[in-house]
Amino acid sequence: MSPGPGVAAGVVPSSRFRKLTVAAVLATFLLVVAGAVVRVTGSGLGCGEAGQDWPLCHGRLVPPADAATLIEFSHRMLATIASVLVVAVAWRAWTRYRHLPRLATTMAVAVVLLIVQILLGAATIQFRLPGGIVMAHLANALLLLGVLISVAVMVHSPAARRESTPSLSDRQRSAAKQMAWAAGATYALVLSGGLVVANGAGYACSGWPLCGNGFQFDSSHYATINLFHRFVAGVVGLFLGWTVSRVMRAFRGVRPVRVAAMVVNVALLLQIIAGAVVVETRLPGAARGLHLALASALWATAAALALLVRAGAVRLGKAPEEPRQQPVSAGRPEAVAS
Repeated sequence: MSPGPGVAAGVVPSSRFRKLTVAAVLATFLLVVAGAVVRVTGSGLGCGEAGQDWPLCHGRLVPPADAATLIEFSHRMLATIASVLVVAVAWRAWTRYRHLPRLATTMAVAVVLLIVQILLGAATIQFRLPGGIVMAHLANALLLLGVLISVAVMVHSPAARRESTPSLSDRQRSAAKQMAWAAGATYALVLSGGLVVANGAGYACSGWPLCGNGFQFDSSHYATINLFHRFVAGVVGLFLGWTVSRVMRAFRGVRPVRVAAMVVNVALLLQIIAGAVVVETRLPGAARGLHLALASALWATAAALALLVRAGAVRLGKAPEEPRQQPVSAGRPEAVAS
């Protein structure tokens, strides 16, 4: 029996809608990166310190062209673009894909996080960059990015396309659960780096991996914050690397998982190198933004991998079937079941 008018159109997320979710993810990622550049360059008040300078910039729609102002203004423009895309995805999900309750609910969460993000951004300017609000702003932005990644994975999954997906084995379920924990640990790692920036402790240690000459501790308050971040980075880095290796073995032959796992490994390696280089060379603020950008990329890729390996998120390759033993009738060896 053929579906009635308008039924088939809303069953499977369209290609245009799937691309829209990816665009929302990319815009939000660039927004997080731009926010990192704002923090490390000290451009948070680049559009002025008075309350009337939000959402305007120095009270105008078109700001003056000095560096700090352009950095902060670019951040606000990206926030506008990301907000429009998130609202567009939500509207489409609620009006056309109501039959996918998980999608509609997840986008409701994304919209709430977006509203909180806008309010936190305004509060950050109103109260002149207090550390607690800056940290909350970063934490919420990363959560919003993670939720949007889950939406993108959801609408690209075989389940959303009404394709059958084999159930996970016990080994795969265990690896997927561990990957979820590893993604959560990566989120905590990025926040610990944000704590370093918020407290101005980036250069509290003059060496790497420890402080003085790279192998000495320092008892100052800022050095303690810096060393705490490095300790978290070491523990999480080892845990994440081990987990990704385990996921690759459990999902051997599943191409999306293999590609995502390789991207996580590359992001982890680049982040370790960038952290060491930033400390040893004492790079300027704009270059230090690369370290925070890689941290956001590491969180995004770890979250994507954790979501991919959940049941129903990827089409698993079929395992080779066991050869079936063919029965032989007693006394008639030539009688073999076909």
